[in-house]
Amino acid sequence: MADRIALVETDSRPAQALMALLKRHGYLVSRYETLGRFFDAVARRQPEIVLMSMELPGMEGREIFRALRANPGTRAMVLVGMSGRPRANEEVAAAFTAGADEYFFKPLDEQMLLARLASLTRRRLEPPEEEVLRCSGITLSVDSRVCSVRGRGIRLTKLEFDLLAQFLRNPQRVLTRGNLIDTLWRGDVCAGGRAVDRHMHALRTKLGPCGRMLETVVGVGYRLLIGSSK
Repeated sequence: MADRIALVETDSRPAQALMALLKRHGYLVSRYETLGRFFDAVARRQPEIVLMSMELPGMEGREIFRALRANPGTRAMVLVGMSGRPRANEEVAAAFTAGADEYFFKPLDEQMLLARLASLTRRRLEPPEEEVLRCSGITLSVDSRVCSVRGRGIRLTKLEFDLLAQFLRNPQRVLTRGNLIDTLWRGDVCAGGRAVDRHMHALRTKLGPCGRMLETVVGVGYRLLIGSSK
């Protein structure tokens, strides 16, 4: 099935030429002259690609990209910015920080645009690689939420799983109780140091001998010591 492109461009003449180019190469293109019409259309049916002029009245293009990336329903779309302003590194950097996948200056290099769109849409269809954390016999498959210790499956609660992931991502580093509360309890004032200690005790117990790698740093917090599970 052909990819759908939402072209958001106020200038009719280049928009018509760009639409013709994209349609010749198999894309389904809809053009929107205003942000209101664009957002209305996205609410009904999401395109795979958004090709947007960065000089739109009413809202900066990078703010639109940021809003689209923040919405779970639109964050997977390919976002491409186009600018007719003089080249400025700060502007390009701001667009990428806001979530742009690609950025072009006008007049567009048609061959490069088509090549990048093909590459970006292929990448979008590829399944993401799962994050797997490993250390001294402990294996944590982050996306599937599976934990194993020396090949044996271990059932962890959500907090225990997230707690272990923090240590596996930061081996040998002391994680304070305050840091863990901010990260895992989102700074909840009801969660104190004792809550951290209770979950650490439960996690160590479930990990068996590997639990000894989680060392208490008295008065501070905990750290994962590599190679101390024997």
